[in-house]
Amino acid sequence: MNEKQPFSEFEEIRLLEDLFPNIVPKYREVHDIMTSMLDFEKSQQIRVVDLGCGFGDLTRRIIDAFPLSVVFGIDNQSAILERTREKFQDSLDQVVFYQRDLNNSAWMNGLDYLHAVVSSFALDYLPEERHKAIVEEVHEKLEPGGRWVSCEFFRSEDNRINRIFHDLEISFIQRAMKEGQVNGEQLEQLGKSTILRQQHHICTVDDKVSWLKQAGYIYVDVPWRFLNLAVITGVRK
Repeated sequence: MNEKQPFSEFEEIRLLEDLFPNIVPKYREVHDIMTSMLDFEKSQQIRVVDLGCGFGDLTRRIIDAFPLSVVFGIDNQSAILERTREKFQDSLDQVVFYQRDLNNSAWMNGLDYLHAVVSSFALDYLPEERHKAIVEEVHEKLEPGGRWVSCEFFRSEDNRINRIFHDLEISFIQRAMKEGQVNGEQLEQLGKSTILRQQHHICTVDDKVSWLKQAGYIYVDVPWRFLNLAVITGVRK
């Protein structure tokens, strides 16, 4: 019997790219909502940072919505950034990618005059104190009137909500398998992903809202929520 070959980095990257939008509930809807929270004119030349940009799905939504924007994508995964740069060969005048670790405040170096900072499905990989520190660092980098918009997985104090979301994730994956978007072997490989198996540090929505308020943001709100997913936004005064 032939043994399966080890799960290569290339295979892991392509698998994550293909499957992530199909196994995370409301993935595309989240990015639509986040983009709609950027209250700028399409003709404005806005500067946006995408923290933990991954494969650039949110970045793409932003440059499509704001044709004159420049987006700076920050991620610590070199292989993912290499793939993402390939995908944005047609937009190199609008997108700049940096390999930087969000655990270090040096991620901010050279990023100034920012109109918005966004992040989706990334900041809950950071320890709580570092997550809170980034909220403060971004506030200092934003121009007056600049906006923070993020979406992460959150822990609910109502365990019923946590259980419902967990069951929904399972059913979402089962439906993706039934529709041929993912197969059992791919899921088995996904379970071995070193990227997805990084430790998560899940806070509550109230915690995140309080961090933004303490940092000095105004109009802090939760414009969209679906069980354990929430979009949170605030504006620098």
